[in-house]
Amino acid sequence: MLNGVWVVGKGTNSVVFKCRPAIGNVELTCKVRRGDASRPTLAPEGQLLQIANTVGVGPRVYTYSRDVIAYFYIDGIPLGKWWASARVEERGAVVEELLRQAFKLDTIGVSHNELSRLEKHVLVERGRPVIIDFESASLGGGNNVTQVANGLMRLGLKPPLDALRRYKRCLCHEAFNDVLSQFLQQLT
Repeated sequence: MLNGVWVVGKGTNSVVFKCRPAIGNVELTCKVRRGDASRPTLAPEGQLLQIANTVGVGPRVYTYSRDVIAYFYIDGIPLGKWWASARVEERGAVVEELLRQAFKLDTIGVSHNELSRLEKHVLVERGRPVIIDFESASLGGGNNVTQVANGLMRLGLKPPLDALRRYKRCLCHEAFNDVLSQFLQQLT
């Protein structure tokens, strides 16, 4: 809480607040560009998040501009904290959905570029992972599944290296299914 405002997070380029629009009864997260930010605008992040939304990934964008991105509030728990108390079957469901979201991003050419640090970029809300913070995202990439695999290694899972190599070469559904099944086998 800062001067009566709920601060959700603070980074080098922005401060994130919990907020509400003037009209309507929804909770939003408002990411506001800092005055000393090295980035001249938040608009590209807003655009990439909106593109991710087209395949059901990320918090749903409400609006964005040069200095603000507003999206629907995610009342979630950071993945690392959630993982520590989750049951095996819950972990399996989250790993599957997280890898599917990463694959969806790969198919549309949006690379998050920070998913190897899942604990900072994924919240779990009602048993469903939500990828957040598209600040470092870019177009033209296809490495989200491998990023998530590296992040899952930090949570104690062993990445299926051969399957990941195949996936990286083709970015195809068959190789993705192999990666997914090998991760899920570890959680049964």
